[in-house]
Amino acid sequence: MVSALDRKVRKEEKPESLARAMRLASVLLEKKIGDVWVVDVAGFCGYADCLVLGDAENERHMQAALDGLDLAVSVPGTGFVPERGGRWTLLDLGDVVIDLFLPGTRGLYRLEDLYSEATIYAFDESGKNRRILPAERLSLYSEKDLEMRGAGILSP
Repeated sequence: MVSALDRKVRKEEKPESLARAMRLASVLLEKKIGDVWVVDVAGFCGYADCLVLGDAENERHMQAALDGLDLAVSVPGTGFVPERGGRWTLLDLGDVVIDLFLPGTRGLYRLEDLYSEATIYAFDESGKNRRILPAERLSLYSEKDLEMRGAGILSP
């Protein structure tokens, strides 16, 4: 849950951060990353204005996406260094943080649930996005996820 202190961290919301996150989501979509979501956490989070979440099929697929992001955001010759975990890679670009997951990992962490009041932009395979307001969040989850939540295996 987001505390009142967290909400005061960002004094102003930055529309340019959301626009940047949307452009970076497009790069991920070009690389065929699945279930790309932009979570607008401006005003709720102290370390970023937007989170970009996506699912890679395997390590090679994830590296191809990172290479595409590198071309999109880096000054030639400088590059960037993502933080790699076992099944999850994080790329901190300041106002935008990108999290890429290998199969079966994203559902374990459910980062979007840390900011339950944030708006999510969910992209389909064609690149069109759908704005998901907090009250509509359950529409993002599969039937299996909802069954697991009902059984107490996943928290609400």
